[in-house]
Amino acid sequence: MKNVVTAFVVSQGEELLTGLTVDTNANYLCDRLSRLGLRVMGASTAGDRLEAIAQALAHAASHADVVICTGGLGPTEDDLTAQSVVRAFGGELVLNEVALRQVVARYARIQAPMSPTNRKQALLPLGCEVIENPLGTAPGFAVDVAGTRLFFLPGVPREMKRMVDETVADDIAARYALHPPLRHTFRVMGRGESQLQEQLGSVGERFPGITLGFRTRMPENHVKLEAAPDTASWEQGKAWVRAQLGDDCFTEAPGEELAAVLGRMLVSRGEKLALAESCTGGWIAHLVVSEAGSSRWFERGWVTYSNEAKAQEVQVPTALLDEHGAVSEEVARAMAQGCAREAGVAWGVGVTGIAGPGGGSPEKPVGTVWIAVRGPSGTHARRLGLGRDRTSNRRFSAWIALEMLRRQVLRAGGFGEADQEIP
Repeated sequence: MKNVVTAFVVSQGEELLTGLTVDTNANYLCDRLSRLGLRVMGASTAGDRLEAIAQALAHAASHADVVICTGGLGPTEDDLTAQSVVRAFGGELVLNEVALRQVVARYARIQAPMSPTNRKQALLPLGCEVIENPLGTAPGFAVDVAGTRLFFLPGVPREMKRMVDETVADDIAARYALHPPLRHTFRVMGRGESQLQEQLGSVGERFPGITLGFRTRMPENHVKLEAAPDTASWEQGKAWVRAQLGDDCFTEAPGEELAAVLGRMLVSRGEKLALAESCTGGWIAHLVVSEAGSSRWFERGWVTYSNEAKAQEVQVPTALLDEHGAVSEEVARAMAQGCAREAGVAWGVGVTGIAGPGGGSPEKPVGTVWIAVRGPSGTHARRLGLGRDRTSNRRFSAWIALEMLRRQVLRAGGFGEADQEIP
């Protein structure tokens, strides 16, 4: 068996070339294949044109052992994947009875009438292997061409991912001797990429065989370690990086978000959270309730956009609003204290700011945001000077509010250093 197994990803769809749709499939597949131990040689995108797709497939097959193509398996005229396979590699299309039964069964499960045009989804290259699609109406299929294994999957991300997880990954692993690399990611808040590079740049010298990488997903940064499967210093290298990052690293668990980490901490303390949001307009609450089980630690939230709402819903004194204005430390503190008091919970977060693009002043320019966290040790506030576009200002404020809360829970609950400072 080959020492290095190569892969190529082909995406198709006119909407990808016009920018109407972001190609998240290619990103997912490159990562997934790399984690399996394949070397991804390239990725390409073809529009809904028969010749273009055929050329992309032929090129990919000539440069890799494994090709995964997404899109073009639907019933409409611009779904040309099966025809493109025949154009690129020869053969003919036939009505595949296995695929047809899957299409019919899918429509029966969703109790919807099946249009005659859906039979097109079962017209597949002669001799192909059908891949069941448990979530959609379009079966996938696989063919072998001159030593290359080609998989054709739907363009709908959740359908494609399910088929990769349940069928494609196992098929690849059974055919090739793969050596998945060791990979580990630390997700960090409060440190910039240049600071992380300066602090961690020596990891490869200290622990031979380990390479360091970064990914910015503002406002967080990812510290990525990678090594060959037999790297002896792997665990020691991870431990060293973990110690250097300290509590700035909020998780090492794949796919775990900041809100989930925070929720686990609050549940362990038997405490709950309330929110009073102004400029974020419910964004913090959205992050919170996106996590399963958030009802165990999130009590309620208010979007107190007007001064009247701040005064009526979370009891911000009108004197504070009149004297300091809605965007002020005093009002943010009162919002955090008021929502916690009204909800009868231990923790409250108040956010007020100028999201923009208008509404700023020399004293309080667009991007000025005050965040306050109320907890057992008192109320702590922080001023942000973001100055970005409206959406970014709101998104950053929501994330930073959760991170401030995490720091205070760490300080209060013994989850980290007692004197941990909020960045």
